[in-house]
Amino acid sequence: MASERDGIVWPIVLVVLGLLFLAHNLEFLQWKELRNLLSTWWPLVLIALGLAQLARRRKG
Repeated sequence: MASERDGIVWPIVLVVLGLLFLAHNLEFLQWKELRNLLSTWWPLVLIALGLAQLARRRKG
């Protein structure tokens, strides 16, 4: 079960980044807005990775 959770973190990160860049390409976001979003929310990636590691250790 823990390996399934670990395997879902990176795909979610890639989907979110892909959606951000798609929004830019469709002119919903400008580079300044995209840069601000990424610079504000990048710690969420670290939090998600940490939670996945904690879940894995707890189960295993």
